[in-house]
Amino acid sequence: MEYTASADSQIYSLRVGDVHVWMAQPNRCCQPELMSTYLAWLDEQERSRYDRFRFPQHRHEYLVAHALLRSSLSRYGACEPGEWMFSTNPYGRPEIQEGSGQPPLRFNLSHTDGLVVCAITQSAAVGVDVECMARTGDLPAIAELSFAPEELAELNLLAGRAWSQRFFNLWTLKEAYVKAQGKGLSMPLRQVRFSLNAIGTIQFNPLFEPESAQAWKFALLNSTQQHCLAVAAYLDDPLRIQVGWATPGLEYRTVPFPYINSQGVVQRDD
Repeated sequence: MEYTASADSQIYSLRVGDVHVWMAQPNRCCQPELMSTYLAWLDEQERSRYDRFRFPQHRHEYLVAHALLRSSLSRYGACEPGEWMFSTNPYGRPEIQEGSGQPPLRFNLSHTDGLVVCAITQSAAVGVDVECMARTGDLPAIAELSFAPEELAELNLLAGRAWSQRFFNLWTLKEAYVKAQGKGLSMPLRQVRFSLNAIGTIQFNPLFEPESAQAWKFALLNSTQQHCLAVAAYLDDPLRIQVGWATPGLEYRTVPFPYINSQGVVQRDD
């Protein structure tokens, strides 16, 4: 079964196995008219959280991220952006509210300095994470706490930009997987092991659930020179991925992106 919509000016469809990834740059969504529209789309809970942000940059990133989510969902379900209703699971993961009359789409949302991203599927568990590679902090300490011994060994063979790229590759893959699981901080990150082999594919080994490894599909790309992005989806079928840029409420366009992938991932050509 396919779900389609005619929100704004273009219809997109989702088949089983499709993941559509939409990206937006907050600094391109600053027009007063757009910001007023985005604020009008937020529900009471979203608006309350928006108002609590201390710094204007973070407040604006949150606004554009949720406008991107709502506007993107409306391209697959016959619902205006401001009409979507959400609930959360016991771990705080947001989902479309059951019984709201809206299509059973699945989604995940991520934002960082300079970029917001949402991933949408028809029914698969999906997670997306994006990180700015200019991020500061004690990254080696984070790696020591979160990476498996094999990951650390591979990482510590590198230096400089190669070290940074590998760190963010591993970190975004782990975060996307955890978000797709929907279990929050209860996931043991050191027991989730990834390896990027010499031919440029992702190998995955969840040490605590090895029987599930084959169903997990991953894609990893540099959406800009400053950003690393990873997608995780739980599917028995092959994962077909499509990536695009958006200005929520105005424009959506798909673009080809080279990416590293695990077994069972293909790029949509339609």
